Amino acid sequence: MAKCTKKEKLRRVEELADLLVKGLSQRQLINHVRDDWGLSGDQATRYIREARDLVKSDLDDVDRADLLAAKIQMLEQIASDAVAAGRENNAIGAIRLLDELVGLGRG
Repeated sequence: MAKCTKKEKLRRVEELADLLVKGLSQRQLINHVRDDWGLSGDQATRYIREARDLVKSDLDDVDRADLLAAKIQMLEQIASDAVAAGRENNAIGAIRLLDELVGLGRG
């Protein structure tokens, strides 16, 4: 297969970074690279490493307090939506995660 351009490689790395954030496993990522782009396992591993570095660098610019506040708001919304939908177990799960995140139960 012909070598891709720098622009195409960046697009691929960004696509893999998005898939990483969505929770795909290493095996799923390697299969994606091999099946969709026709690359070897070694090439796939290098691409995935670059994608992981990209995800890490995205987090370097995020203030921890801002990230914590955003996640707290998200969990509060999930709990509220779950109660409104009659899914109390989901609300309890969100509240437990919130507790783990901020340590409400410590004391």
